[in-house]
Amino acid sequence: MQKNAIKRILIAYLAILAAICLLQLSYHVNLQIEKVANHQTAEKLLTKDWDSVWNHMDENLKDITTLTKARSLTPEDAGELYERAALIYFSKGDTVNYFQNLGYALYYLKQSDDYDHTINVYLDLANFFLNNYSNEEAMAMFEAAQKVRPFEEIEDIQVKSYAYRMLGIMSILKLEYNDAETYFNKSLRLLEESNNGSFEEQYTAMTEIWLSRVYEETGRLPKCKEVLDKWSDYFMFESDKFQNIYLRDFIIPYYQAKCYYLCAENIKERNNATPEENEARARAVIDYIHEFMTLCEENHYEKAELYTLLKIQREYPTRNEEIQTELYQVVDELYSNIYTQQNKTYASVINSIVSNSLDELRVRDSEFSKNITRLRLFLFSLLVVSLFILLIIILLINNRMDGMTGLLSRRIFDTDIKRYARTNSEYGVIMLDIDNFKNINDSYGHPEGDIVIRRLSQLISKETTSGIKAYRYGGEEFSIIVDKSELPYIDKIAERIRNYMEQQGWEFDPNIVITLSIGIAVGIGENIVKLADDNLYISKQTGKNRVTHL
Repeated sequence: MQKNAIKRILIAYLAILAAICLLQLSYHVNLQIEKVANHQTAEKLLTKDWDSVWNHMDENLKDITTLTKARSLTPEDAGELYERAALIYFSKGDTVNYFQNLGYALYYLKQSDDYDHTINVYLDLANFFLNNYSNEEAMAMFEAAQKVRPFEEIEDIQVKSYAYRMLGIMSILKLEYNDAETYFNKSLRLLEESNNGSFEEQYTAMTEIWLSRVYEETGRLPKCKEVLDKWSDYFMFESDKFQNIYLRDFIIPYYQAKCYYLCAENIKERNNATPEENEARARAVIDYIHEFMTLCEENHYEKAELYTLLKIQREYPTRNEEIQTELYQVVDELYSNIYTQQNKTYASVINSIVSNSLDELRVRDSEFSKNITRLRLFLFSLLVVSLFILLIIILLINNRMDGMTGLLSRRIFDTDIKRYARTNSEYGVIMLDIDNFKNINDSYGHPEGDIVIRRLSQLISKETTSGIKAYRYGGEEFSIIVDKSELPYIDKIAERIRNYMEQQGWEFDPNIVITLSIGIAVGIGENIVKLADDNLYISKQTGKNRVTHL
């Protein structure tokens, strides 16, 4: 009897164990079947035509949300679905949900073998930081992406061309134009080789517009114009679909490139036209800049507007005082607006974090919630910090100009000299000093001395181009940096300024002749400034009113 009882207990135990194993097996089989079914549903959602996605955005978001709530999804499917949701939210202008879903996508994709889509999410984050001129944060995203897989090993052509375009943009912001051109050309070659037919033309347009910036920055204005003309009527300008993406990746960069091109062309032709023609050309430029400003303000791209206007003030100074005053007023307003925006963003970030944290605790398990909250805190903390940093940078940039003369300041001169020294390229420096300036102040007064300084500044400004930049070095001393491309003309530039100054008439004393002593040096490294200053001293010691270039 005892043996039978033990036998029955053993059979019951084995039956229970078998039932548990069967239930476990059944669970995993059902889970696998559900994963396969969900994978097929995910594929249908992810392969939808973008026109269909645009026309039914809310419906698509609902379908994606329903599917992502299912626990039976592969990390690849979950990551790609969240990435698609993020793009839809970005198209709707919902920035908070955009970053939240990018974070979800990154969480799952990092658990998968889908390296290319993981890189794509990092590139989207880098793109955001680049559009906010937060280069260090963007570089951190690039480094994270390259840890996933080196860019040259990316298999997806769309992602790979995007990666090289982003590297090119980063290089432009770092003033590394040769590297930028190399990256853009790599991106374009990939697009030429692709035969997908769904993205190549749009990506080509986006990449070529950034390439036109390289052409403008390196003085190849005809090539820049050719690219701008090629895409001037592209459908992205008028399309209502995915306007936020087109604005970020094509329209705003196009307007920036054209603003810089028009300013550069205006300076180039300045000495070949009548004052009336120059005035008309300058007015045409400012009209286009106004169009760009309106576009930025209507679409909340104030930082891009401010960056562009500061660059125009710095590198393409106009002689039109009305336009100068207008630009300064707009820049001041933008400082105020960005500061207000930053405060609102900070409050919004805090509210969003609190609200979303509560939602996460209700619908997610503890570990998943902690990971996503950390990522969201990380992203929004970077956003807030980057806005503070941007504001500080903007305030510093505004001090680049000398208040009296409108020329670049001594601090910017020192910075530019260091930059030229790092490039190890040949350049030239012209140092100019007004002869006997103390006697002018003592004899006629400081207001008349200021008139002399402003007049000389105007004469120097007439010589500036994209390759020739002028600075007020201090007091009555001025300096000019001449790029390698303009070095053949450096002696003529100096002599022309000296001659013009000698011929000037002065209302406070028609009989006075005011002259300049000038020193020139050409070479490589920071010691060029000292050599030019030494040559200026020689001009002073050998009779003044002369140019010395030893």
